[in-house]
Amino acid sequence: MKIRFLNSQDVAAYRELRLQALSESPTAFISSFEQEACLSLTDFAAKLHAHDNYSSGIFGAFDDRERIAGMLGFSRESRPKRAHIGLLWSMYVLPEFRRQGVGAALLDRALSHARQLGVLRQIVLGVTANNLAASSLYKSRGFERFGLERDALFIDGTYFDEEHLALHFNHDT
Repeated sequence: MKIRFLNSQDVAAYRELRLQALSESPTAFISSFEQEACLSLTDFAAKLHAHDNYSSGIFGAFDDRERIAGMLGFSRESRPKRAHIGLLWSMYVLPEFRRQGVGAALLDRALSHARQLGVLRQIVLGVTANNLAASSLYKSRGFERFGLERDALFIDGTYFDEEHLALHFNHDT
């Protein structure tokens, strides 16, 4: 698996992956398929360009045939008082690539990138409380729960809780 930030040449593949993710795993995302299905390629390109810098972006995992297999968003807080915090969001791996370490590889690459920035003290994320596979992966990398938001999502008449997790980096300063 090759893992890198998505760029403007990946827009069509990113849109397709994102829409599949929203359709297949609606409880894993705040956005919905209905919200994003009407967005154009230009709109998706703008989403990628919003993170078009060295410190933030959407990581894509690509197989040996250059097909996108998964994604994970990473960004750094932009407000000065919170610039020491990184965020992970929108983890998704295509079903045919699950249980092959793709999610772990995406997470490890994002954490490595965050550490290389040298200024972050913590990474935070949210995960639907019933998503045991994702929660287990995050916790295997040292993330700890710092909160639970009850009824965070409402989908098709059902409420879902969201766990808030953080990974703290050790710094000598």
